[in-house]
Order: sequence, then C-alpha cells, then structure tokens
Amino acid sequence: MKTRYSQNMTAPLRTATSTAGWGLFLTSSWTWCIGMWLPLVLLTQYGWPGFWVFAIPNVLGCAGMGYLIRSRRQSETLVARHRGPMRWFSVATIAYQLFFLAFIFGGRGWMPTMLEGTLPGLIVPLVAFAIAIVASWLPWKVWPWLGTLVFLATMGTWVASGNGFSDTIGSSGTEPDVELWPLAPIIILGFLACPWLDPTFHRARQLAPSRHAFGVFGISFFAVLLFVTTYFSFDSFDTWNLILPFLFYQTTFTMSAHLREIRLLEAKHGWGSTTLLSGLSLIGVAIGFLLWLTCFFDIARDWLDDTYLRFLGLYGLVFPAWILAFMLGNARQTVGMISLLIIGLLIAMPMAEIGMIHETRWWLLPPVIVVIATATIISVIGGNVRAES
Repeated sequence: MKTRYSQNMTAPLRTATSTAGWGLFLTSSWTWCIGMWLPLVLLTQYGWPGFWVFAIPNVLGCAGMGYLIRSRRQSETLVARHRGPMRWFSVATIAYQLFFLAFIFGGRGWMPTMLEGTLPGLIVPLVAFAIAIVASWLPWKVWPWLGTLVFLATMGTWVASGNGFSDTIGSSGTEPDVELWPLAPIIILGFLACPWLDPTFHRARQLAPSRHAFGVFGISFFAVLLFVTTYFSFDSFDTWNLILPFLFYQTTFTMSAHLREIRLLEAKHGWGSTTLLSGLSLIGVAIGFLLWLTCFFDIARDWLDDTYLRFLGLYGLVFPAWILAFMLGNARQTVGMISLLIIGLLIAMPMAEIGMIHETRWWLLPPVIVVIATATIISVIGGNVRAES
C-alpha cells in the first residue's frame, strides 16, 4: 500500500531518473564521428592543447544551450520556425556518420582484423542505416533508456580496453603550436551554435522534466571524450576489436535519433519529404565507398581524410551562419536574406578549404569573420523588415 510519504518520495526519484536518462540520451545522440575521431586528429597535431580547444567549447556550448532556452514553449517555437533547416541538419549528420563508417570499415589492409577488400565499406554503413531506420520507430519512453544503455556500453568498452591516457600525448604535436589558435574560432563558433539547430537537443529540452538534463549531458559527454583520447595509440589490435563495435553502435544510435526527427518534423515548411531526405543522407556512404573502390590505398586515405575535414565546414560555418542570422538573429527568411547568406558562404568556404586542408590555419580566421559579419548584416536588415511588416 502506497502512503502519501512514499508517493512524495517517488515523484522526485522519477523526475531525477528521467532527467538523467534524457541527459544520457543527449550524450549518445551527440557522440558523432566528430567527437569519436577529431580529438585524435587534434591530439596528433597539437597535443593536449588541441584536445582542450575541442572539448571545452563542445561541452559548455552544448550544455549551455539547454539552460539558455528558458522553457519548453520557446524550444517548440524555434522548431516550428526552423523545422526545414533542422531536418537538413539531420540529413547532413546522418550522411556524415555513413561516410565515416565507409571511411573506417573500407580500409583495405590498414586494419588486419577486418574483412579483406573494400566491401565492408559498403555493407557496414548500410547495415547500420537499416538498423537505425528500425530503431527510429521506437516510442519516446524507450529513448532515455536506450541512450543510457549506449553510454554504459561506451564506459564498459573503456574499462574492457584497459587503456589509460597515452604517454605519447604531449603538450605539442606535429604542427606548430601557433597554428592551433586560428583554428579555435571556427571550433568555438560551431559548438556554440550547432546545438540550436540540432532537433535531438530540442527534443530533450521539451521532454526532459528539468534543464539539468543538460548538466548530466555535460559531465557524461566529457567522460566519453576522455575515453576517445585513450585510443590515441593504435598499437593493439585487440583494443581495436573493442573500438570498432563502439564506432558502429554509436553512429547507429545517432542516425536513428536523427531519422526519427526527420520523420516527425515533416510538415508544410519541412523542406522535403521524409523519404527524399532520408534517401539523400545515403550520399555519405556513396562518397566514402566510391573513394575506396576507385582509388589506390594511399590516395583514397588522403582524399577521405580531406573529405572528413570538409564535412566539418557544414558545422563550423554553414549551419552557424543560419543560426546567427535567422534563429538567434531572428531575421525574416526572405529570398533576399537567404541569398545574402549564400553569398557570404560562397566567399567564406573557399578560404576555409585553404585553411583546413591546403595551407596555414590562419586562412580559417577570415571565413569566421565573413560569416559573423554576414549574419549580423542579415539580422539588422532582416530585423528591420520584420519590424516594418
């Protein structure tokens, strides 16, 4: 028999459990191929400072978004106004995960524990995509538990691997230390802005009973990033036998969450049908697998590395430009304003290409300035148009 005392005790416990569950859902949905791979690139190039430049704005920017959105209604309003860009954000994210799986599993000869040839670079991402489609139909009450299970599996992988922090990680890397600082603004801009366009973050903000779910996310996601640093050294193939399943189930969870959002956010202003947008995301596996299939090993690896970095331009410049101009800047989404945004991005992206892949990192500063300036102009002009209308 439940007494009033037991009922009073049950309610806070239920709230705390749900809050923690949605926080761990966010951790699992936000652990992309960016968080699972880019820290290794930055550790190689810049040592621990590179990791901190990545981790601090990532954790604080994403967790902060949940606290800055004051209410569920505010989140619902933002989603209603920007459901089209949010769905395309999910399309890009799914495509990125599929590309990454093709990248990792299509490596002929560079992972001896894998199947021969490039075929896994096609089969593995397609299997992950199929599983993600099925999982995307699970009811909402399952997702906090599933996110928790994925997080616990990740922490279990860390324990099972027996890896500590590698002694080979120092305070510097293969690139000059000074090159890290012009890289920082585009990283900071991306991580401060992108959570606002991620529909899974809004879903958690709307369904979690407390904003402290984002505090749970901050702590648990930082733990995942620390785990990623432990496989910096690739000496043990036994360890890779644990890491590869982690890469698979983690990207599959992320894709399933975004496939669900693409479907649920379909509406008059949704910028495409669910079938079309879900199908377009398969371009990621097509790019990755075709590079392995048509190129010699060394050339394919170089092109895949470069393509991985090019995807980051979406999250460092393209999506932040929309967020600053139309979401946070609240400008009206007219043809003229969107055209102005496209012009700014056409100016910024070639410089980002030079800075990220071809030349000194200092080329990355002008694109950030151009994007912020363009978004500011749109906010001012578009804001006036909205006020006059």
